[in-house]
Amino acid sequence: MSVNSVNLSDRISGSLFGLVLCDSLGAAVEGQSPESFDQVKTLRGGGKFQLKPGQFTDDGSMALCLAFALLGSEIDNPVIHPSIVQMNLYRRWYESGYLSSTGECFDIGMTVRAALNKFVSHYDQAKSDKLSSADAYYGSTSSHASGNGSLMRLAPVPLLYHRDPLNAMNEAINSSKTTHASQLCLDSCRVYTGLIIGALQGATKEELLNSDQLYVPAGLSHDYWTTKTASLLESPVLAVMNGSYKHRNPPEIKASGFVIETMEAALWAFYHTNSFEEGALKAVNLGNDADTVGAVYGMLAGAYYGINAIPIEWREKCSFQGLVQTIADEILTQSQQIAENGEKKVAPSNQTSLLYRSVLKVYNELAAFYSGTIKRRVLPCPKQYKSSQQFDEDIMQFHSIYDNILNSIKQLEEWAETTTNDEKQLVLSRSDSILKQYLCLIEEDQHSLTIKWSRNSNHSQVHKHLAASNCS
Repeated sequence: MSVNSVNLSDRISGSLFGLVLCDSLGAAVEGQSPESFDQVKTLRGGGKFQLKPGQFTDDGSMALCLAFALLGSEIDNPVIHPSIVQMNLYRRWYESGYLSSTGECFDIGMTVRAALNKFVSHYDQAKSDKLSSADAYYGSTSSHASGNGSLMRLAPVPLLYHRDPLNAMNEAINSSKTTHASQLCLDSCRVYTGLIIGALQGATKEELLNSDQLYVPAGLSHDYWTTKTASLLESPVLAVMNGSYKHRNPPEIKASGFVIETMEAALWAFYHTNSFEEGALKAVNLGNDADTVGAVYGMLAGAYYGINAIPIEWREKCSFQGLVQTIADEILTQSQQIAENGEKKVAPSNQTSLLYRSVLKVYNELAAFYSGTIKRRVLPCPKQYKSSQQFDEDIMQFHSIYDNILNSIKQLEEWAETTTNDEKQLVLSRSDSILKQYLCLIEEDQHSLTIKWSRNSNHSQVHKHLAASNCS
């Protein structure tokens, strides 16, 4: 399929899946110097965190948290700024593994950790309804704190606000300031937002990467980058956008944690290749901060090439695939609502789709019980599992929670009156995929326990549930 014929839905899905899958692709060699490892040729898992193929790291988790914050939910307080919601979701990920591919936060950058600790200390002492957006911005403004932690999660911003590029630029800045407020980070997020929007609009690679004139997406003034309406770009950012990556190769091209070098490496891989897969492999085989260079490459290349350009065997292995696709679908829906209703920071809860609300409810309920009960009792603590019966009882309760959620969804008036059979099937299939993903995590937890397993009928039933999850 020609790149020009890729539709908007496929570009949005491609960007979000591109981010999480290239994050996973690079995790296999994260922290390893170039030439010290066998070249990555496909999703293979492993690495310093011993992940399964398709499991993503902090890059993917934080991107999904950001998407949730922007999209809103039925439980959001409308007086709380989205940046506060964003930081609270990062906190849930940090403290309880929310939106983690493994069910726990196994890695977090120092800059993000420092900002989150400041936020938590302030938030817990303040009245939530009195907090402003400024109360979410704890990123250091020092140029020495110019890590890639805000760029790596950026995709949901341009994907949601692509029909209003000026608003997208402002939201890119806001999303970065929560943890990374240096001008280098803010500028990198702005220019990359412009590139992703351009890819969604169908711009050619030559237009996006024009060294003679910085790319300006349709909807912005042609002199956007040089007028007073936008701050002038920092010189290191300008150097990259002027095409530094076109004339350099490793070791000058580095996959470091520095935001400028990360962006340069991602664009180097994008510029020097002609397919999603080829560029992804080129990006992650730089080693070192390979997962983040991969994520930054993947969000742009996915928007450019589309979801169908990502190898299907990679997509099938993506952790929480149904949830990721549901988020991509909702971003498309709400981006259209924003265009129709004028500038809107977050769509009201009654404008979120039944599909999104239902799948989100399933994920939230299962995530709460998994992290708050099962995962906690697997780890050393006073309530740690002492017998297989205790473990089995919790797994059966986990299934009961899932069944109750689906039953409550089916009782909704909206389900009965306005939902098509196809929509109902999507809710059920994607909910089932979330259940199976958690059963895979539970099976791994089971293997880590040293308790003696009984052979009673109840345990056999639980074992059958786990075996049916088809964990690879």
